[in-house]
Amino acid sequence: MNVEKDRRTKKLLEAVRLKTQFLGNMSHELRTPLNSIIGFSELLMDGLVGELSEKQGHYMKIIHSSGAHLLRLINDTLDFSKLEAGMLEVFNEPTDLGEVVEDVLRAYNVVAERKGLDIHVEIPADMPPILTDRRKLTQIIDNLLSNSVKFTSQGRVELAAKRKEGMLEVTVTDTGIGIEPQELPYIFDPFHQVDASITRRYEGTGLGLALVKKLLEIQKGTIEVQSSPSQGSSFTFRLPFVEFKPEKPTVATTREELIQGLPAAGERPILVVEDNPLAANLMSTWLSEAGYNVQIASTGEEALQKAVTLCPAVITLDILLPQMDGWRVLHRLKEIPETKDTPIIVVSIVEDKSFGLSLGAVDYMIKPVSRSNLISKIERLTKSGRRFHRVLVIDDNPADISLVEEILQLDGYEVLKATSGVDGLKAARDEKPDLVILDLMMPDLDGFDVMRLLESDEATRGLPIILFTAKDLTQIERAHLGANIHDIFGKAQLDRDSFRQKIAELLTSSQPEGSNE
Repeated sequence: MNVEKDRRTKKLLEAVRLKTQFLGNMSHELRTPLNSIIGFSELLMDGLVGELSEKQGHYMKIIHSSGAHLLRLINDTLDFSKLEAGMLEVFNEPTDLGEVVEDVLRAYNVVAERKGLDIHVEIPADMPPILTDRRKLTQIIDNLLSNSVKFTSQGRVELAAKRKEGMLEVTVTDTGIGIEPQELPYIFDPFHQVDASITRRYEGTGLGLALVKKLLEIQKGTIEVQSSPSQGSSFTFRLPFVEFKPEKPTVATTREELIQGLPAAGERPILVVEDNPLAANLMSTWLSEAGYNVQIASTGEEALQKAVTLCPAVITLDILLPQMDGWRVLHRLKEIPETKDTPIIVVSIVEDKSFGLSLGAVDYMIKPVSRSNLISKIERLTKSGRRFHRVLVIDDNPADISLVEEILQLDGYEVLKATSGVDGLKAARDEKPDLVILDLMMPDLDGFDVMRLLESDEATRGLPIILFTAKDLTQIERAHLGANIHDIFGKAQLDRDSFRQKIAELLTSSQPEGSNE
């Protein structure tokens, strides 16, 4: 009896695994064309390739909104499947609630305008950033607002947030059709929908609220609902409020004194932030022998002060620092005007590359590091490069290449293109680009093979790479990415400003005009 039960259990688990794998593959296939729809419609709406008429602009907003809606359905389906299989991971990062809500609302402006709905947001101006999974918080708010806008034909939709008893409490209220009392116990069940007449009138999969509840539960959150037919609904969810508190440095000197004390550009040092004297001495020796002026900071507070006063060319940053850890130092450095554009390489035993890159580090190295690798990365960030940087885009989808090309040309970069992994490797060797933007899912050599071969070739080793992909990387896949992977951008709903900023950070130096290199 037990043998038969074990056999059935294994078959069930295998079926769940195969279903999740299938949905993951389908998600990639669907997101690829959606990337073009959403990305190019944004370029057109922003007038970056020519002005649109009022009617054209309106239609383009509809196209963009529809693409975003379809993407949300795809993400919800895939994430729900991952939750069922126990495969969905939580990545906490400093998150501004106001920015999340603002991003979500962009998808509903057209619908709200058409219906004549008033969308009101009330978030305290002094609410600090919190440590939470930004993507999951976005999904939760997105699904709740989507329902409110969908089921409200007139009146208003309100979102109010506050901090209460150690929790972030967010309430979404509408003046819509409401929910019948007999339906309330079941609204968070997967695929549950109300009666047939409502289902015919309003689109939906019946998955959104079930996903919201599960996303909250895996983060120790809760949700409740109050509703009356024809009177509207009110959904309130709560998440642990873990405030992100970057400590501000106390700088004794005045702004004028700091400016007078700045070194000339050619004399700018490398700032090594490391509390272990042996490790600090080792890195200082390596860099000094390579011809760099090296300054050391052993605490987060000292690092912030020296970063402002010394104006370093590059900062290497340990995470395990006393009093103020490296995460808070990194976050604060990106807030200070004098240091926000300084390239920062995390050098630490802490293995959390994705979080470090999300906070703005240009690279992430796990200790122990090699001398040649460290110096190579420092040289790439400090040496004079071309006036017009060359970026190689490797992607088998011509539409995606065109989208990236449009974005890169806004900043004057020379764009090299390769539509296969094999052609990309050849171009990287022959053309010597400053940066590679790489797709992962390609038919001949996939992106993982291209990364491995680039790093194994002396001519291309250490070449910075930004991944641009529709693939959802698992934590294991992220952990095995090479040290030259500087960031990962999803093809769907690409944040063009962040994309451009990351590229600019990596290409910080420019070669004087007339150089032959």
